[in-house]
Amino acid sequence: MENKTIFFSTYGSWVFGLLIFVTVALNSSAQTATITGNAKTYAGDTLHAYMIEDFITKQETEVSAASVDADGNFTFKIKVSQTSVVYIDLTVFKGIIFVQPGKIYEVVLPQKQKIRPDDELNPFFKPMVFYVKCVNNADDDLNSLIPQFDREYSRALSIILNSTSGFSKKMTDSIENIINGKFNTENSFFSDYKNYRFAMLDYTAYRRKKDDIVTNFFSNKPILTQNPAYADLFDEMLANPFSGGSNSVLAVKGIYSGIYDRSYDKLKRTVTKDSKFKDQRLADYVILKGLHDSYFSDSFPKEAIIAVIDSFAMMSPNRDFRNIADRMVCSLTKLMIGYPVPQFSLEDVDGNKYSPAGERGKFIYLTFFNPRSYTALGDFDLIKSIRKEIPPETLQIITIFVSPNRKDLENFMRQNPDCNWPVVWYNGDKTLLKDYNIRAYPTYYMINPAGNLVMNPAPSPTENFGQRLDALVRNWKIEQYRTRTSEGLR
Repeated sequence: MENKTIFFSTYGSWVFGLLIFVTVALNSSAQTATITGNAKTYAGDTLHAYMIEDFITKQETEVSAASVDADGNFTFKIKVSQTSVVYIDLTVFKGIIFVQPGKIYEVVLPQKQKIRPDDELNPFFKPMVFYVKCVNNADDDLNSLIPQFDREYSRALSIILNSTSGFSKKMTDSIENIINGKFNTENSFFSDYKNYRFAMLDYTAYRRKKDDIVTNFFSNKPILTQNPAYADLFDEMLANPFSGGSNSVLAVKGIYSGIYDRSYDKLKRTVTKDSKFKDQRLADYVILKGLHDSYFSDSFPKEAIIAVIDSFAMMSPNRDFRNIADRMVCSLTKLMIGYPVPQFSLEDVDGNKYSPAGERGKFIYLTFFNPRSYTALGDFDLIKSIRKEIPPETLQIITIFVSPNRKDLENFMRQNPDCNWPVVWYNGDKTLLKDYNIRAYPTYYMINPAGNLVMNPAPSPTENFGQRLDALVRNWKIEQYRTRTSEGLR
């Protein structure tokens, strides 16, 4: 319905069999949650549903797609093993729905709104977030309880933030008791949600000590990877935990040597010395958070942080946390010099597909182009000269054409018949623009024959491009010669 308003080890086969058993058991615990509805203004569209794999990297992963038929009907099928948060991408809007294994949700979506062209090309555009209304669920369903609770919570938070005389613990407890009295339910997810929201309210109102909150809400407690209230409080209490600042809840003596020695084991021993983090799983979760935040704080060499995360991904006893570490490495290194670039596969006007992986063995000059940028238009003509001077066997040029419609690319190519390198449409892929951190046009990158980034940013055609490419090619040949010589001496 639609609302128009809005190792193999020496243990051999025994270990292998155990791994298979565990994997099957884990997979069998997942059940299908179904989201269905009718939204006629989206007829012919494909809607996409996402989940956040973890609240450290906050990476969204598509979990289902639903084609909206001519009558407006659509259905999402999502495998979940626990209560989870699902996000429905409606371009201008972003819906939040809490789903449980095996349940069916009949939902109401807002009427479709067209996105402004500038917003469509902006990878950092933020849609309006709303709670999805479910019409077939009881009043004690999470999709009813949490929006109601958040309204009460927001009013209480507003009162506290606007108070000139401050709030005592007694006053805050009184407000929380009033709110709590309005919700009589035994839903454990909701109870946890309330408790972690109230802990944040305590901290905001009378600056309850962080150590106290961490001890009472995180130490020796389950790690609620899908509960947003848990995640928000964890973020606040353990923001940049390796910083060593006066507001840090973690003594950082030993953290520095752990990171500089690139040792997950040493880092783990240091963290678990703190009585709050004796629990091994919590210690690992804190380590992941600390490494992630430290990467962006410039407190440690980025290469050292990446090395520790790599070590974590191999040595941590927890599979879910190893997966988080793998995602962190991919996310943090995608635009680092010397690391593989984010992959894509895009088509030109003739349907030919191009990708960085498909051009291995050549340098790639990757350019992001928008036809409404005067600078990009001027550089495009200069790239034609580069193409004439440098053969594609040495340098492949790939231009990613960023415009709302594929027809824009077709028209542009008719106007530029002398363009003899791949120009591909970005296919509306905002994730690609985010992966390459596109904030302005044109933007340039250089990729070496091994598929690794060597220049970020690469020079524009006006910035001694030929000389700088010559230096890159020369250094690459020297490096390859040294590698072959070294291998021949072994």
